[in-house]
Formats: sequence, structure tokens, C-alpha cells
Amino acid sequence: MTKAQFLIDLERDGYVIVPNVIPQEDCKEFQESAWEWLESFPYGFKRDDKSTWTSEHLPYGVTGGLYNRYSVNHEDFVWKIRTQPAIIKIFEQIWGTKDLIASFDGMNASLPINEKTGRTDIEPTLPWPHIDQNPRNVNKFELYQGIANLSPNGSLDGGLCILKGSHKLHQEYFDSIGGFKLEQDAGIKENGYTYKNEEMNWFIEKGCEKIKIEAGQGDLILWDSRTIHWNASPIGEQTRFVTYVCYCPKSLMSSEELSIKYQIFKDRKGTTHFPYMNRVPAERPGYHNALPRRPNGELDPANRTRPRKEPIETPLMLKLAGAA
Repeated sequence: MTKAQFLIDLERDGYVIVPNVIPQEDCKEFQESAWEWLESFPYGFKRDDKSTWTSEHLPYGVTGGLYNRYSVNHEDFVWKIRTQPAIIKIFEQIWGTKDLIASFDGMNASLPINEKTGRTDIEPTLPWPHIDQNPRNVNKFELYQGIANLSPNGSLDGGLCILKGSHKLHQEYFDSIGGFKLEQDAGIKENGYTYKNEEMNWFIEKGCEKIKIEAGQGDLILWDSRTIHWNASPIGEQTRFVTYVCYCPKSLMSSEELSIKYQIFKDRKGTTHFPYMNRVPAERPGYHNALPRRPNGELDPANRTRPRKEPIETPLMLKLAGAA
């Protein structure tokens, strides 16, 4: 069977953009729902009032617009993208099976940061190069992550930045420095490793290219978890809207693990991007921001443990959630 071109490119470069995957009307519906979600909190955010584009008026997020608390992971508008047939078909091609499970990841609604048309209360995010894979397993492919790109995404619109081809070079780099650095390791169960910015020079000298991904509304962005990447803030006029999608074979989980996963779904809790790891960030022991907080550090009294709008539980949704 001939391998799809997007898979050839993905394996070679560590990333790929698959165009025109999500229908335009679904992208626009997501945007409207995301605006409404931001406005639904009791802190006064209004999309048409730039004076409310501040942390004091917004729910708790990460890096200026990544939301993965408040059960947003299970909002109806997020599941509508997660169950898009065309997205699922692509992951079926990746894994060679239709028996998939999904991650319960969050979404991103990043307001632009600039003096004229955006937020002025925060600074653009600095590069934080990292991989979302255990540094002990960098010689082995584990996962392709995905971004459903739901608004135009040009050079000033923030989003994913990658180091092209870096997915193949980690072990060589670690060997050259005497092993990975424990202080940069997120731990065996965390499945992450952070690089220092100065370390990027080694990869660039090996031919890796820094690329800020530019994608159209409705495109699907895929990358190898071993590809060094980071997030850039939007600094133009466009608000960035995306949701994170990831799927893998159901066979990677035991029946007991699947039962736990399904209970996480029923409880409407969010997980990391690894579909087969039942890790709930909001229950991370000892982590200060496990639960959402206000800018003064106090726990958010408007925290939610159920979605604002519950998803309709279709057979496909239940399958992706790990139901027996």
C-alpha cells in the first residue's frame, strides 16, 4: 500500500500541515463558541471592549491563551472538532487502525499582544524549546500531536514554532554532552524535556531550521512529539483559535486503564495530549497551578468541574473516550 505524502513529509521533517481538513463553517462556529466561553466567566471580559483584554477579566490560562482547566476539554464545541471525521481519518492512516482513543486536551484562544489592537497587560511569550516525549526514549517514535487550526495563522498570528528535523537528533546530542540533564527532564511519567535556548545552536549547525508554522483556517498541523517546539504569541490583529487533537490505538491501554480513562471522561476531567496516559493536570500533586487561580494567586471561585455546555454523547465520542 502506497504511503500518503503527508506521512512521508511528517516522518522526514518531524512536522506537516495537512490543508483544508476542517470545514470553514465549523471553524467559525468554534470561534464564536470560544468567544462566548471567555465571556461566560464573571470577570467582565467582552470581546468588543479592549479594556477588558487583561488577566483580571479572563479565566486562568497558560502562555496567554492556552486553556486546559474549567472542564473546557469537554465543552460541546471542543468535542465537535475532536470528532471531525476527516481528522480521525488522518490518524487512522497514521496508525493503520480505526480503533482509536483520543486525548482530552484543551483549546487556545490567544488575544494578540500589541499597543494598538491587542492586549497590553502581558509581554509576548519567550521561546521555551522542548519535546513532549521522555528523553529516555528519543530513538523511538511514540506519538504525533495535532493542532486543529481554526483561524487564519500568518507570520504575526502566533502559534507553533518548530526546529525542523530535530526529532532524529536527540540521542546524538545527548551522547555529545554526556547524557541528558536531569534538571531539564520532566520525569518518566511527565514525558517531556526542556532545552535551553543556547542548546539550539547545536541542532541548527546540524541543519535544523527554525520555522514558525503558518497555516490556513481549517488546516491540521501534525508534529512528532520528539520535534523540538515552542509557542509564539500573536502580535498582529488576529486572535488565535485552535484546539489540540491527538489519537492513538486503543490497544495501547489495558482494559483497566481504559476503564479509568472512561471514568475521567464521565467526570469531564482533562488530560495531557497522550491519549493512553491517564494524567489529569488539575490533580497533579503539589503543583501550585493544578487548579485555576486568579492573578493574585487565590483559587478561582468560578472554577468549573463540568462544561458550560455538555457534549451530546455520540457512539463515536464514547468510542474515542475508551468505552467498552
